[in-house]
Amino acid sequence: MTIETFTGQPRPVQPPLLERAAELGIRQVLDRNGELANDLADPELSRENLVRMYEIMVLVRLIDERGWQLQRSGRVEFWIPGRGQEAAHIGSALALESNDWIFLADREVGAMLLRGASLESLFAQFFGRADEPLRGRRLPLLLGDRRLNVVPCMTQVGSYLPHAAGAAWAAKLQGHNTRTLVYFGDGATSRGEFHSALNFAGIHRPPVIFMCQNNGWAVSTPNDRQTAVESFAAKGEAYGVRNVRVDGNDPLAVYAVTREAHQRAPEEGATLIEAVTYRLGFHTSSDNPDLYRQAEEVTAWEAWDPLPRTRRYLERRQWWSEAEEQALNERCLGDIQAAIEAAEAMAGPTPGELFDDIHAQPTWRLEEQRRQLLADLEREN
Repeated sequence: MTIETFTGQPRPVQPPLLERAAELGIRQVLDRNGELANDLADPELSRENLVRMYEIMVLVRLIDERGWQLQRSGRVEFWIPGRGQEAAHIGSALALESNDWIFLADREVGAMLLRGASLESLFAQFFGRADEPLRGRRLPLLLGDRRLNVVPCMTQVGSYLPHAAGAAWAAKLQGHNTRTLVYFGDGATSRGEFHSALNFAGIHRPPVIFMCQNNGWAVSTPNDRQTAVESFAAKGEAYGVRNVRVDGNDPLAVYAVTREAHQRAPEEGATLIEAVTYRLGFHTSSDNPDLYRQAEEVTAWEAWDPLPRTRRYLERRQWWSEAEEQALNERCLGDIQAAIEAAEAMAGPTPGELFDDIHAQPTWRLEEQRRQLLADLEREN
């Protein structure tokens, strides 16, 4: 199938940027085969942390596959696949301290798991149950939990970037020893809020880490229609914000640059990280990527899949085996199924709860609307 550009010309297949990592200044710890790349130093994570990181990557991949099946069977209303992007958010979230704040985009299930969210809680959010942290009011995968210092995603692309910068600045003014990490995609860099947030960060130097997950496509808009400059990281130069480009499919490299940004933040302020990755699947369950990209492009990126790369690295260090892989998959699938059954058994929110939590004290107008809604529903029944 020939994919045409907006000019009507055939769109050529774009090779993975990671094939030119050294030339493009994309920092790496691992090469495509899981060997050391002779670029960034190995962060020398402990065996416990490395195995934990890999296990969560596998669990997130399996959650993604099961969630897609649930959506296609009509049991979940909506799904945002994240296959191929696990390393970018898991490697960065692992580099944080427990008191740091995270502002999510829409594919960071692993960040929630690292913060201590249970599978049952996550699937309760996917199913929109009343007892989940967001009270069943959000689309699946627009996650968050204030108890875990995780701010929920906002559906307006990039709108929360100034909020993240402001939250980091407020924490600094109050003398809190915390950092803020905010995730967003390449498409958000075309929004005014991105530029406002970076300009603010350059001036006030809050301890915020901007994590741009560049997966090649803003829904159906490719990078070359999103920006005229070579990289999204370079946009930080205009605002005096330190920036770095990293292999987003290399969890060790992502961890290393995020940890460095974390250590610099109190004195030097913000860092903009561009994690070069690729969305191997659909943008959402409402998408058809066959209409705008070539299958050959996806196949080329599958060679850079973060899961096999990380597994080969662990195996090279004799920290992982085929038996452990099989046991992990069986355990994860069993835990996922148990969480699904528990979440499906939970009750959903009632119509009257729609008006809760809007204000600390409900206004008379909200109470009037609640009464009217409940009366209308009673008449219909």
